[in-house]
Amino acid sequence: MDFEEVVRHYSHLKGLYAAEQVGDEPRILIGLNNMHLLAPIESRIGNINEPVAVKSHLGWTIYGPSGSSPKKEFLGCHHGHTNQQLHNLMREYFMVEEAGITVNQLPESDDDRRANELLQRTTVRVGRHFETGLLWKQDDIQLPDSFQMALSRMIGLERRLQKNPALNVAVRQLIEDYLTKGYAHRATSEELSMANSNRVWYLPLSVVVHPKKPDKVRLVWDAAAKVKGTSLNSMLLVGPDLLTSLPAVIQQFRERSVAFSADIREMYHQIRITEVDKHAQRFLFRSHPSDPPEVYIMDVATFGAACSPASAQFIKNLNASQHADRFPSAAKAIIHRHYVDDYLDSTDTVTEAIERAKQVRYVHSQAGFTIRNWISNSAIFDQALDDVKKEEGIPLYDRKDKATERVLGIIWRPNEDAFTFSLSFHSDLQPYIAEGKRPTKRIALRCVMSLFDPLGLLAPFTVHGKMLLQKLWRTGCNWDQEMDDECFANWSRWMKVLPIVERLRIPRCYLRGASHEAYHTLQLHVFVDASEEAYGATAYFRIATSEGPRCSLVMAKTKVAPLKQLSIPRMELQGAVLGVRLLNIVEANHELKILKRVLWTDSMNVLSWIRSDQRKYKPFVAFRIGEILQETKIDEWRWLPSRANIADIITKWGKGISLDSDGTWFNGAQLLQTPEDRWPMQDLPLPNTREELRVCHMFHTEVVEEPLIDASRISRWLVLLRTVCCVYRFISNCRRKSRGLTIEVLPDISEIMLRLVLRPQLSVTVPLKQHEYHLAEIVLWKIAQLKGFACEVKTLSKNRQLP
Repeated sequence: MDFEEVVRHYSHLKGLYAAEQVGDEPRILIGLNNMHLLAPIESRIGNINEPVAVKSHLGWTIYGPSGSSPKKEFLGCHHGHTNQQLHNLMREYFMVEEAGITVNQLPESDDDRRANELLQRTTVRVGRHFETGLLWKQDDIQLPDSFQMALSRMIGLERRLQKNPALNVAVRQLIEDYLTKGYAHRATSEELSMANSNRVWYLPLSVVVHPKKPDKVRLVWDAAAKVKGTSLNSMLLVGPDLLTSLPAVIQQFRERSVAFSADIREMYHQIRITEVDKHAQRFLFRSHPSDPPEVYIMDVATFGAACSPASAQFIKNLNASQHADRFPSAAKAIIHRHYVDDYLDSTDTVTEAIERAKQVRYVHSQAGFTIRNWISNSAIFDQALDDVKKEEGIPLYDRKDKATERVLGIIWRPNEDAFTFSLSFHSDLQPYIAEGKRPTKRIALRCVMSLFDPLGLLAPFTVHGKMLLQKLWRTGCNWDQEMDDECFANWSRWMKVLPIVERLRIPRCYLRGASHEAYHTLQLHVFVDASEEAYGATAYFRIATSEGPRCSLVMAKTKVAPLKQLSIPRMELQGAVLGVRLLNIVEANHELKILKRVLWTDSMNVLSWIRSDQRKYKPFVAFRIGEILQETKIDEWRWLPSRANIADIITKWGKGISLDSDGTWFNGAQLLQTPEDRWPMQDLPLPNTREELRVCHMFHTEVVEEPLIDASRISRWLVLLRTVCCVYRFISNCRRKSRGLTIEVLPDISEIMLRLVLRPQLSVTVPLKQHEYHLAEIVLWKIAQLKGFACEVKTLSKNRQLP
């Protein structure tokens, strides 16, 4: 709907705001409990046959006929305000939470299959670079004219640049640099005229400035900008997810004593785009606002295009695989130890680290990638490699969105070779963090979801933030409503732990200083626990040294209880399943050889279920026990008392959160510090516990017919028999009457009834006959047999029809 055109025709709608909704996704409001959102607050009514405007909590709705013609056209536009940013943040947060505990990979989708075929077919080596095509959803491409949209966006950018001279200079310098480096070029008139108009798209140019790095400016091409409901990204496939998960990269980074990292410079811009697809990457720019706009073409992959991440990872891995014969170690590191453009690795010796780093740099150079900013915890490594970047700390966060604001983020400090957590709060959060101001649900969500801890090193702290969000959700308070007293007390208690988090120093290397021989005794221990509010699992490495056992926290995962309450045994079973998934992913993410695996639980129910036949239990228990037995062995499970279960920390607040760098949370439970022969021993519970047993139901069909004669109403056999005889006499009289014969009446029938019902000349008095008594006895016996032997009668009735 062109709302401006509507306003010109109907003056009573002036001053309203209603979006045209062109290209937006329609949404459905489900549930009668949401009807209050549609309640009218204000209305505007014009003349007859004119639309009516009604305002609700969701915005303005315009509906009704658009004219007095017989053919009625109805206008409909509902401008709904949604908290899409909050939903995106929550989705991103829980995607990180799920990383590392996914059960199985989904089958390859049709879109991913097509994207892989396009990558294989269009990617070719051109000198020391690779060229590839855009990942189109369809072969027949029909792009609308996007010139005017890009022109209006360019004018808007010019207004912004005129207000900020420094930014203006930086942007124009970046454009010149792009032209110099060959990333883009000015299009010639001949080039523009020869292009296929159906494959031409103009990308609006945007400028991104990091709030913490105002001098760092990035150009982004907005491939999500729409024209008539179509954008470039809507025509492109995202492609397969070829990224190695961030937890896996960090875990391999912690394996060995010598650590080093680097990043690739302008990774996307080293990938050339095929000639036929370049015209879908046009953009407009000019030196001065009074000049006519000039058309530029991006010759390389752009930031903002949906397919750029997949194409970059595919080419990085393809180049590495082509050099795997000469440099197997470097190729493996490039494929498995890169996260987007960041490289994190560790080795046993400095010599090995220097050799691998040089090989990785050489292999990358064969695809046009320049890896730089080398950082290590070894001074010898820094001297051996040039282009060493000196920094106090390297943030380890999700690099998909580098402008993401993080309240708390994990940082590696090479000088200390330790992980710390940064608490750089935004200024508008300071009143809620430091000054004790009561936050709203929106503020609480912003803080909790901003905690970035991919390995779960702070699980005892972060899980209580998630519990707080669930309590706020249960209260039903609005997003901008201050939390109640109970939730605020929990919030204040949670905030007091932040200073402890900031002081933490967690060793990067799991078992720093341990000998190579000690690694041959490596064990993996997983502790699981659950409460009414949450369940979780935590994994530790343990080795035996001459000084005694040594342990280190590897990873932890927590989940809050579902809104629908579960019993404690079921919650403990959920924790056991989470522990099994954590066990498998930790083992898969490391190259270290694990000698022994042990899973610890204090739940007798879980141990009994594991030893039982899962088919005897309800589906909830049976399916989860099936997964546990498929991935682990029964003898890998052990019992321990609740007070010795280190996972108890992540499900209950208790006396407070204990986050000490030298404490049991980071260095293992007390029982892991003792010899194996002193570990707690207890006879395992008997299998087939009665908890959650499946109820067996047997169903059969039975047709219950009402008896023809209710014998319970008659107390004597003779009376019952005579009554049935009367029924037969009635049937006989009906037949006689139809043939014109006289009716046989009983001797004791009254004269009055005889005159009212029957004509005396057509009746004769006859007592009940012997054969009538015989028929009455037979029918009574049949009724009794049918009631007492229903199945036999039914079978005999069916068999009666056989030969």
